[in-house]
Amino acid sequence: MKTLKVIVYKAGKGISAHLPDVDGFVIACESMEKLRKDLAEGLKFHIEGLYPEEHKAWMNEPYNFEYVFHDIPSLVEGYNGIINQSSLARISGINESQMRQYALGLIKPGKKITARIEQGLKRYAEELKSITFA
Repeated sequence: MKTLKVIVYKAGKGISAHLPDVDGFVIACESMEKLRKDLAEGLKFHIEGLYPEEHKAWMNEPYNFEYVFHDIPSLVEGYNGIINQSSLARISGINESQMRQYALGLIKPGKKITARIEQGLKRYAEELKSITFA
C-alpha cells in the first residue's frame, strides 16, 4: 500500500495541502478534521479526471496518507481549537513566549527545536492512548 505525503500549510484562516506525488492536486480546508474528511474524495475525483497517460500504477491500488506540516503555524491553524501555542509549549517543554513567536511565524524554529516539539506531541499522543475509564 502506498503512503502519500500530504504537505500541510497555513492558508489564511485555514490550511491548504498538496501531495508531491500528485501533480496539480491542491486542497484547502478550515481544519485537519475537514481535510481528513475531504482528502480521499477530492483525490479520487482528481484521479478520475486525469488523462490515461497521467495515471500511475499506485492510483489503482489502496493508499493512505501521512500528514507533514510545513511549519508550526500550519500545525496550530490545522488543529485550531484543539492545539494552541500554550498547550504546545507545555507538551514540548518550550517557553510559552518563544512558542508564541513560532506559532505566529515570527521566527522559525531550528531542527533541534522542531524535533523537540515533534517528540513532545508523540509522547503526549502515547499518553492519551493509555487513558481508560473505570
